[in-house]
Amino acid sequence: MIADEIADLLKPGRVVLVGEQHGTNEYPKLIADVVDRVLTSVDEVIVGLEIPLSEDVSTPSFGAFFDRPPELLDGRSSTAMADLITHLATAEGARTVAMDGPWVGPGAPIPLEHIGLLDQPRDAVMAGRLLAEIDLVPKAPVIVLAGGEHTRVDRQQRTLGGLLFPWFPRLVSVKTLAPGGSAWTLTANGPGIHDVVASPGLPIGLEWTSERGADGFHGYLNVGPVSASPPLRPPV
Repeated sequence: MIADEIADLLKPGRVVLVGEQHGTNEYPKLIADVVDRVLTSVDEVIVGLEIPLSEDVSTPSFGAFFDRPPELLDGRSSTAMADLITHLATAEGARTVAMDGPWVGPGAPIPLEHIGLLDQPRDAVMAGRLLAEIDLVPKAPVIVLAGGEHTRVDRQQRTLGGLLFPWFPRLVSVKTLAPGGSAWTLTANGPGIHDVVASPGLPIGLEWTSERGADGFHGYLNVGPVSASPPLRPPV
C-alpha cells in the first residue's frame, strides 16, 4: 500500500514533504494512514500542515480560518483537512504543527506575539514553526502536507523545502500527481469543484530517487483519481 511505502521512509529524524493539490479527500486521508502506521514503530511523529498557527490543532475548534468569507474558501479548510486534524488530535504520539502564519480577516484577532510574523515570507514562517517543533523532539520522523509550491526544494526561491534542506540533507520531497478527478479549488472565477490537471500513464504508488529533479522534487506520488472535498463550512 502507498501508506506503507511512505511510512517506510519515515525513519527517526527523517523529513518527508508531500506537495499536494489542495481540496481533495485522498491526500489528507493518506497522511492519516501514514501517521497511524508510523506510530506502530515510534513513540512520536511530527506532522506539519499548511494551516494558520492561529488554529488550535490540539483540541480542534475550527475557528476563523474555517469560517472565511465564501470568496476566500480554498482547499486548505476542506472537510477532509478537518477530519485529518481531528484524527491527529486523538492519535497518541502525533505532534501536529499548524505551520502557516496567522490568519488575518474578520473575526480573527491577532495576538501581539504574532504581529511580527506578518512581515515575514510564508515559507520562512512555516520553516521556523516546523524547526521549533523538531528541536523539541529531534529524533521524531517528520511528514509535511502542503502545497507543492512550498514543498519543492528550491534554495534560491527560499521555499519551505529549500529552507529545510540544509538542516536535513536526507529530506525527501514528493509531488502528488493524479490521472484525473476533481478538487475544491479557488480560482479567479471563485471557489468550487474543478477538474484536476490529469497526468495519465503514471503507475500507482510512490516513485522517488536520491537525487531531486530540476522541479525541486525527488519523485511523485500517485494515489489514483482524486475527488473533491468541499469546505468544512461551505458557502450558503
